Amino acid sequence: MARCFNFSKRKTLLYVIWPQLHPFVMTAVRSGLALTWKIILVVELLGRSNGIGYQLHVFFQLFDVASIMAYTLAFVVMIQLLELVLLKPLDRKSLTWRR
Repeated sequence: MARCFNFSKRKTLLYVIWPQLHPFVMTAVRSGLALTWKIILVVELLGRSNGIGYQLHVFFQLFDVASIMAYTLAFVVMIQLLELVLLKPLDRKSLTWRR
C-alpha cells in the first residue's frame, strides 16, 4: 500500500510499520524493565553488601516485617514513577498518529 501511494521509506516506517509494531515494542520494554529490576535485586541479595536486595535479605533474616514492607513499598513506588515519568509519555508520544 505504501508503494502504491509513493511513500518514502521514512513515511512507510512511521505510518505503516511502526503502528503495527508499537504494542509489541512497548510490551517488550516493560517486560525487559521488570526482568532487569528482578535481576538487580537478586544480584544485590547474593553478592553485594549494600542496596535494596541486601537490605531486604538482612531484614528477612531478622524477621523485621515492617522494614521489609517499607523497602518493598519504596521499591514499588520507584518502579511506578519510572513507568509514569518515562514510559507513559513515550507511549503517548508514539501514539499521536491515532488522534
